Amino acid sequence: MTASDLAFSDWVAEARAVGVLDELGRRGVSLKRAGSEMVGPCPVCGGRDRFGVHVRKGIWHCRHAGRGGDAIALVQYLDGADFLAACETLAGRPPPRGEGTRATPEELAAREEERRAKAAEREAESNRYREEERRKVYALWQASLPIAGTPAAAYLARRGIPDPHSRALRVKPNFAFCHGEREEGDGRKYARVLHRGPALVAAITAPDAKGVMRFRGLHMTWIDLNQPKGKVLVADPETGEVLPAKKMRGSKLGGVIELVPAWSGVAKCVYAAEGIETLLSVWAGLVAAGADLRDTAFLCAADLGNLAGKATETIVHPTDTVADKRGYMRRVHVPGPVPDFDSPAMPIPPECTELVLLADGDSEPFFTRMAMERACARHAAPGRLVRVAWAPPGKDFNDVLMEALSIFDPGWRSLVANGAGNAPEQGRSPVANSAGNTSNGANDAPEQGRSPVANGANEHGEAA
Repeated sequence: MTASDLAFSDWVAEARAVGVLDELGRRGVSLKRAGSEMVGPCPVCGGRDRFGVHVRKGIWHCRHAGRGGDAIALVQYLDGADFLAACETLAGRPPPRGEGTRATPEELAAREEERRAKAAEREAESNRYREEERRKVYALWQASLPIAGTPAAAYLARRGIPDPHSRALRVKPNFAFCHGEREEGDGRKYARVLHRGPALVAAITAPDAKGVMRFRGLHMTWIDLNQPKGKVLVADPETGEVLPAKKMRGSKLGGVIELVPAWSGVAKCVYAAEGIETLLSVWAGLVAAGADLRDTAFLCAADLGNLAGKATETIVHPTDTVADKRGYMRRVHVPGPVPDFDSPAMPIPPECTELVLLADGDSEPFFTRMAMERACARHAAPGRLVRVAWAPPGKDFNDVLMEALSIFDPGWRSLVANGAGNAPEQGRSPVANSAGNTSNGANDAPEQGRSPVANGANEHGEAA
């Protein structure tokens, strides 16, 4: 090997020694930790998490493009360069032999501008789709009815919850439950309807750029009063799997279901939970206990992800494992306790000075505890006390309420029958006691501003 060959080999090795993450960082590409990888949108073709870098191995891969490799392959992919030009970019100097076809600064700038234009086009198309879906879902909301005297009110009563007279809850009679697609003779695909029946629908609202709450989506629970807990049982005709009776349409991230607003209009205290039944069970218990709720709001996040928001990274579950495609058992990764403040989550009124987060005791303990720690950190604010209330292990707050109805407080039966406005004057209820057992964060968990929605359904947001 000649001296020229050695110099060339050293030059290539110098380029290859540059870390993939270092080159991405130099270009301003931001990724987030997900187990052993850093993931995010592809710098070339977009997406959400199709682009990943294996931290230990130092290689990258785009699932959509089917491309991957080391830092040299990365620059070839990003810049449309050949091998020599990519090495020149990484090494910062031309090859010893005077070869290479590195793109000029003007050409690189033009490619970057083209990538940005395509990304903006994809974002605009995504926004058009979201707005079209929002309009469709808003039309469903407009066609729904108040729940009084309907199967929706009977469903809540079955769960021990009186009608809260919430403007965020309505009923949609004969609502189609769809799963999968079916193909007609014309070759077009349509949603496959597996069931029709009444559904409790809840409006999800979120603040717009001006802080005005706007309709964003629907949370839907299909009802079958012949079932013990009142929720429909629908099986997938192909697999036999029982499908969840709850669905969501539209956008939920950054939104909230304002089940019970603060009567005073100032929500100094907020109870927040992922589920409607959990939240209303605590509300019913506090009403039955004679609690003063004038400055208290009950806000539903629809799920834990929206309650706590995304995490900056995932962490290894202490015990859970799952089999991969090869049959090897791998440790499960779950979202960690540190919030990603760049991601959306349910809004908390700025006037709130006490926030009580309700945690189910029948959810996966470690996953839920991480979410509660994340929510505590996310929603912390000067002058605000954030606490977590855990239901007993193996139960949720509706279980506690149902036990109270059947064992402790016969007077609650009249509460459910007559509505919350006729709550009996009595001592603190078992549900209120459970909800009051809070901690100043999630570490003590067991091992396991009034919005427009409060003022009327027509203020959930304009369809136009």
